[in-house]
Amino acid sequence: MDWICEKGALSENILHNLQINNDYVELKENHEEGYLETPIIETERFTEITPSWNSKTNIDSSVELLIRIRAENKWTPYISYGVWSTNGNNIGIKERESHDLMKVTSDRIFVKDEKFGDAVHIKVVFKGNNPKLTLIAFSTDGGEDEAVEGSYLRILENIPLISQLASGHKDARVICSPTSLTMALKFHGKNVDLDQVARGTLDSGNGAYGNWPQNVAMAGELGMRAYTKRCKSINPVKNFIAKGIPVVASVCVQDKEQLSGAISAFPHGHLMVVVGFEIKDGTEYIVVNDPAANSDAEVRKSYLLDEWVKVWRHYVYIVTPDVEK
Repeated sequence: MDWICEKGALSENILHNLQINNDYVELKENHEEGYLETPIIETERFTEITPSWNSKTNIDSSVELLIRIRAENKWTPYISYGVWSTNGNNIGIKERESHDLMKVTSDRIFVKDEKFGDAVHIKVVFKGNNPKLTLIAFSTDGGEDEAVEGSYLRILENIPLISQLASGHKDARVICSPTSLTMALKFHGKNVDLDQVARGTLDSGNGAYGNWPQNVAMAGELGMRAYTKRCKSINPVKNFIAKGIPVVASVCVQDKEQLSGAISAFPHGHLMVVVGFEIKDGTEYIVVNDPAANSDAEVRKSYLLDEWVKVWRHYVYIVTPDVEK
């Protein structure tokens, strides 16, 4: 299930010391702090959830998204998904947290003990020199799957090939997420480089580059409409490809043999860009730009779809131009 609230619809929330200005929510004049609070959002039953936001900040301003869930008729406390400020000043969740009803990681909240969440409540705190908010969202593993629509057997063109390993970056082995995001941003015409995106996505709280909410927040800072989506199956990914939209996808490969052609195992997770699908000799393949390659020329790979789906975490980053609906 996806829930997205953006632009003018943000006025439907409680706004304290905030105002709507065109497509943004921003602080009222002469205020340096305010907050947005959603109504209680009833949902399909879920066991995991991930939040997203798009904002405009500077070195003197920040937004902080807090989220709580209801499970078994009890509410969890609010959990912060970090103080977000551009230029690498963002601070996410420093350590994993655990509560009676949930386990919290830098990317997701998991409902514990085979229980289910059924409602969500979000609060966004604004501080400093006029931060702006355009979108808040969350995605869960609840709800129904979607059918495949359109022709997805295609390979999208003009998506640059960028190898994280050949980038020369000091943290080349752990920048798969900003590398994948850079490829997606360049496809959409953003004049960015890998060093810039890596700086912007680095979580200064825990030193990680791969936090999902913070990567889509970085895309939002650059004027994109971006959010993290949990997919019930591969069908939504096929639908995005049919629409001409590449997606950044997260996999977790415990053993290299699980994904034929992979350069290595990725037991702690790995991000790559899905750019298409094809059938060869009656077998379906997923076509990706995999940044774990020794050169830019080796980034484009075709993986057996059946194998890839088994190591996929069912999460993707959706990054589109802001005019996309």
